[in-house]
Amino acid sequence: MSILTKAVCCSLLFFLAPFCFIEALCQNAQSPTDAERACRNFVRAFYTWYVPGHGVEDVLKSRRSALSPELVRMLKEDMEASAKSPDEIVGLDFDPFLNAQDVAERHEIGKATAKRDSFLVEVYGIWSGKKSEKPDVVAEVAFREGHWLFVNFHYGKTELPENENLLSVLKALKRERQKHHK
Repeated sequence: MSILTKAVCCSLLFFLAPFCFIEALCQNAQSPTDAERACRNFVRAFYTWYVPGHGVEDVLKSRRSALSPELVRMLKEDMEASAKSPDEIVGLDFDPFLNAQDVAERHEIGKATAKRDSFLVEVYGIWSGKKSEKPDVVAEVAFREGHWLFVNFHYGKTELPENENLLSVLKALKRERQKHHK
């Protein structure tokens, strides 16, 4: 293959990649709005199941396919580390899917915003009958291998950037454990 042919192929791949993503998202959908609706329905179904009293362990046991492999692996590592140190807080000390210590009466799904190869879906807690002013958590959802799954959970801007999403929190906790428990 000549250099010119390679350059043309690479240019085409670069140009067409975003369209391939949209096509994958919309395989069974008629428009991007259908993809947004489908991901919002996925998030709504998860929170409808989750909120009545489930926890991270329940998700890993019976809803593992709703999480990306990276999230599954990191959550399992965190839970195992916490189990080994029951007298210390060495892992998550809040509900990572709700971004809370306490559970709201229910959760309402807000808008879904496309972000490269995923959607950011707002999740609002309903407290004393009132919807939170800002989303409690923003779920990042992607369509992979024929189904929707969570790839991260975003918590908003903080003074410590590592506390702004679940993946970075789990990575920071792992670094701390490695530093102190060698």
